Amino acid sequence: MNDPATISRVDTPLWTALERAISRPFPTSRPTPQLVAGFTDSRIYRDLGAVSYGAGLFSPDLDPSDFGRRFHGNDERIDVESLRLTTALWLDVARDLLG
Repeated sequence: MNDPATISRVDTPLWTALERAISRPFPTSRPTPQLVAGFTDSRIYRDLGAVSYGAGLFSPDLDPSDFGRRFHGNDERIDVESLRLTTALWLDVARDLLG
């Protein structure tokens, strides 16, 4: 892949909705912009003018040393609490944006 890197602005209604949704279960937490070495389909959507963020919430009980081994391995998985938190996050974002 030789596509140029893409980035989404953070001064958007979606970012603001993410900030609000993240602060509900974790009042002192805020989303943090970061660049990741890798790629997703987000680059295609951004080229079409869409805003795209990779966002999720992970269980505070998840051991940080175990976290990295869960992705793209032979036993790729996510814990149930992280799935619940991320589902609630995106439902809150949708409710916020849709009124």
